[in-house]
Amino acid sequence: MRTPSKKQQENGPIAKAKQRDKSRQARLAAMICMIFSGMVAALVVLAGRTDVPQITRAPGTIVPLGDYTQIEVMEGGIVERVHVRDGDQVKEGDVLVELRHPDLSKEQHRLREQIATADRKLSRARTVLRTLESGTVVNEGELEGLRRQKQHRAAATLEIYAESQRVKSLSIAQQQETLDILQNSQRFTLERIERKKEELARARRLHKQGLTTLRDLAREADQLDALRTTASDGEVRLAQTRSAVTLAQAEMAEQTLTLREEMLNEVEELSDMRSELAVFLRIVDRKLEDLQITAPSVGIIQSVAFPNEGEVIAPGETIFELLPTRLDLMVEARIPNNEIGHVGLEQPVDLTVDTYDVRRFGKIQGQVAAVSPVPLIDEQTGETYFRASIQLDGRSVGTGAYERPLQAGMTVVAEMTTGEKTLLAYMLKPVHQTMNNAFNER
Repeated sequence: MRTPSKKQQENGPIAKAKQRDKSRQARLAAMICMIFSGMVAALVVLAGRTDVPQITRAPGTIVPLGDYTQIEVMEGGIVERVHVRDGDQVKEGDVLVELRHPDLSKEQHRLREQIATADRKLSRARTVLRTLESGTVVNEGELEGLRRQKQHRAAATLEIYAESQRVKSLSIAQQQETLDILQNSQRFTLERIERKKEELARARRLHKQGLTTLRDLAREADQLDALRTTASDGEVRLAQTRSAVTLAQAEMAEQTLTLREEMLNEVEELSDMRSELAVFLRIVDRKLEDLQITAPSVGIIQSVAFPNEGEVIAPGETIFELLPTRLDLMVEARIPNNEIGHVGLEQPVDLTVDTYDVRRFGKIQGQVAAVSPVPLIDEQTGETYFRASIQLDGRSVGTGAYERPLQAGMTVVAEMTTGEKTLLAYMLKPVHQTMNNAFNER
């Protein structure tokens, strides 16, 4: 049997088939390389022409816009009753919370008792003064009338005064009677002296005529001298009695003046003391009135630290915030420090509310209204940020069945388009950074 030669094998159909397969594989590989290269080139061209927006994201919180009042407890106290709930609408003057303060209540009771005591003493002193200034004699009927008016102290003071005046009046009356008797006796003695003078003159004439003796004349002269001595003693007793009457009358008037001065001083001191007590009482009353927390204006209650009955509230603690009835909302966002240069006023903003699914409820629109000029520091993380105020275009999120109202306190994420960059630039950014940082090592 004849074996085919090597040349015949290379030119045979099998060899040709193998060669065709090899050439087909090479063409296929070349085609794939061309297609891949074309796709890469197309993608590079597309990436170079496709602009991707640069988004700055900033977390934020919805806050009420406008004047909202913080309701504080000035004096502190124990919660007695709570009249409102979170979200209630109140009018000016509506009672929100009633507190009680045992120490202030005791102080109020003590001051009122002291003022009542001062009023009673003032009434007594003024009653005594009116009686003294009237100049009338206090009788038992007037004293009984004062007792019926519950002015027992005034009645007792006037009764003692009237009794003392009565005793002094009796003493003066007795001394006046003695004075009258002495005056009559002195007048009689003086009359006897005048008669004795006449008798002595007649005795002298008779003695000159020799009708009487010298002894009779001397006896008449001695009797006249005795009467004159008696008259002199009478004058002394009269002066002493007059002095005693005057002294008794002066003591009687002095007692009235002393009592009047005492009452005037007491009225002045009590009036001053009552004025001071009244000032202190007004202060305590005002503090107790402040324990009844009322709404300063119309608004909606938002609790900060909702009080419970029996709870102790510290002085100066804020328990409520009063929001306006027509509440405008805005967003306070925290712009990262490295993004603040790309954020400007009136820049459009898209906001997503964390509590709502963005695929169902969508986003809300707004614009930047203000940006803080200086950075702030986060107390927890220590990072710096700039606060931006974002004005909302609406007060709800979503449409139709998915529409929900916005509320203060909701957290959001603000998205701001701060520029554009091609996709190719994003892809080549690591290469550029590597090239920029290359050959700079020590």
